[in-house]
This record gives sequence, C-alpha cells and structure tokens, in this order.
Amino acid sequence: MQTLAIIGSQWGDEGKGKITDLLSQKADLVVRYQGGNNAGHTIWVDGKKIVLHLVPSGILHPHCLSVVAHGVVLEPEAFMTEVNRVREHIPVNGKNLLVSENTAVITSWHKLIDAAREGQGAVKIGTTGKGIGPSYEDKIGRRGLRVRDLLNKDQLFKRLSETADEKIFLLEKRYNIKAPTVAEETERLWTLGQTMKEFVGDAFGILQDSLVRGKKVLYEGAQGTLLDVDYGTYPYVTSSNTTAAGIHTGAGTLNGRVDEILGITKAYTTRVGEGPFPTELFDEVGQYIQKTGNEVGATTGRIRRCGWLDLPALRYAIQCSSLTSIALTKLDILSGMDVLRVCEGYKVDGKVFTTARPGMDLARVEPVYRDLKPFKDDFASDKLSTELQAYINLIETELKIPVGIAAYGPDRQQIKFRKDYF
Repeated sequence: MQTLAIIGSQWGDEGKGKITDLLSQKADLVVRYQGGNNAGHTIWVDGKKIVLHLVPSGILHPHCLSVVAHGVVLEPEAFMTEVNRVREHIPVNGKNLLVSENTAVITSWHKLIDAAREGQGAVKIGTTGKGIGPSYEDKIGRRGLRVRDLLNKDQLFKRLSETADEKIFLLEKRYNIKAPTVAEETERLWTLGQTMKEFVGDAFGILQDSLVRGKKVLYEGAQGTLLDVDYGTYPYVTSSNTTAAGIHTGAGTLNGRVDEILGITKAYTTRVGEGPFPTELFDEVGQYIQKTGNEVGATTGRIRRCGWLDLPALRYAIQCSSLTSIALTKLDILSGMDVLRVCEGYKVDGKVFTTARPGMDLARVEPVYRDLKPFKDDFASDKLSTELQAYINLIETELKIPVGIAAYGPDRQQIKFRKDYF
C-alpha cells in the first residue's frame, strides 16, 4: 500500500498517537488533515512522555516529513511552543516539518469567544475553549486568516480590520471581556509569523508531487468518528470532519483514494466532555477502568467517562469512514478483571438495533450486553490466551473487518501486529 489513514473510531482518545508514531517508521510523509490543538496524542519513547497537539506524530522519525495540511486550524503561539518542546528531543526545522500556507489561523479573539460561550452559555457542549469552533466559523464564513497572511504585516492588519468590529463588540458588550485591539493582535500574530515562517510552504503541491512519485503517505486524524461535525453526536461534536472524508477536503489524495483506513479502537469506550454515552459505567467497574487506564485528557486534564466496548457505534464508524481494519488498544486495562462485557445492540422502544444511526437519540437507548469470559493475559509472550483470542474473534466476526493491531501498553514495544501495513 502507498497510503494509509489513521482514524479514531470512537469518541477520540483511542491511542492514535502511538499507532501513528509506529507506522511513521515506514512512511515518507505524515499528514495531519483536520482539527487543532484541542486534541493530544501521547507517545512514550524510552520511558519519556511526549504529548503532541498540532505537530504530526511522525516528527520523531528523522526521515519523515510531517505536514500540517490546510484542513487544520492553527494557533501560532501554541504551535511554536510545541515545536520548541519537541526540539528538546530531536531537531525540528523546515526540512522535517511543513505547514500549509492555506491553513486557517486561530486568533486571540477566537479563543476568548470560545471560552466565553462555553462559560456563559446556556448549553455546554464540552469545548476546550481553544478557539477551534470560532476559527472554523470564520473559515466557512470567508472571514478567516490564513497562515500566509501572517507573513505580510500590511495584509495581516487589513484582514484583521475587516472582522474586528464584530468580534470586539461581541466580547466587550455581550460577554464583558476586554478584547485586544487590531493593532495589538496584528503585532502579536506578525511576530509569531516571523518565528514560524521557515515551516510555511505549499503543502498541497508537495503532497501531490510526493504521491505521484510513489512516496508512502500516512494521514493522521484527531478526535474520533463520533465527534465528526456531520457524522457525530451533534451538537456534542468538534468542528471538523474527523472521518476519512476530511482527508480529501483537508489534505488531498491521489485519484481520490486511500489504500488502507485503520480505525483506532480502545478495547473499551471512553468519552470526555458532554454528550450521550450508551455504555457509560457509573459503578466501581467504570471507576476501575478510569483509574487503571489513566483516563485523563492529555490536552485538558479532564477525567474521561468510561464504559464497555460499543459494537453498534463501531459498526457505524466503519460505515462512516469505510474502515478496512482496526487497531485494538489498551487491552492490558481489561486483563485480570472479574467481568467482561460488550454492547451488541441498542434497544429503543422495544426494538433492537445493531448499528447506530445519524439522528438516533443515544441518550434514550438501552444497551444490550453480551457477557464474555474475562482474560488474564500478562502479554509476556506472543501467545494470547484462549479468552483474549475469543474476545478479538468476536470483534472481528461482528464488525466483519480484521483486528490488524493489538496494543497492550503505552510504549512502542507493547504492540502485536496481526497484519502488515506499508
């Protein structure tokens, strides 16, 4: 295969960073195609924890070009802070990190508006307050900044001036928050533009040229399928297309295809923030999974809600992104438990549905569970117990795609490949 996509198949936090990092060893380019710094990919290398938010997970491999494509919304200050943090481990420059000149920019106004809406609004949707949604709003409304605007001070001032009055009025009159002036925001963003200009270029053109020349490309997504703005549990979603569709609009492909689409899937289910969650556990089992799995958001520090594996939601995720295989992560967290269950259907008004559907009120569904024999693997050898193999076989049979990867810990070595990638 030449192209491979990494898609979160649940509500995010499935362990995409580790899988992307491992598969980047065989890739020439790793392309981030959507989202912003509202998601964190945690990678452990030789006992050292590295958390990435905007920089693609391929950055830890010197041969690999990491690309921030035009479907991303980029906060320049957060980007440079992250670059400097990664530089503590490896060199980072314009040769191994590229930002599309067409990438949308998050301003101070976007962040202030985002936080104010969540803090003072009647409906909480679980936003991180990092300006992601307001930036996408301006992009779609044709009012937004692009990274290339940061490199021309006069152009930057002009573009900011065109939308400043509305934003400053909203912040100061509606939310009673002091807003930066156009001059202040121009100076701040232009200064940041000067620090990051070595990374800025024609990412789309370079990607297309690389694809034509047969280079191996890994597409990296953020968040998960059920947070997709179109396919997810709206309005409790993010502001971009987290599914495979986002690759085509947010980065670009060759002849409109991706060879392999790998859905990263936690062996149980978690969700952070607001919104419905059919298999959520409110008992000591859920508390055990949360504590043992260290289910805390890498970006926000928020506790993740935990529940059993949800097969109807996964069937839906497969349909949304045409997933060809899955990576089953955090199997070690379930090992040794006294009980093991999976949700195999949703009961709604007396009827059982085996696949989640758009518009289905997940707050009303009653999960239909299947009990399985728990496994107690220590993963010291390549051989899996009969019970764990039965768990994996059930998932493969029900989802009708293979489990290509089984992961049982945070480090690079704690993984079993059951299928070849690249």
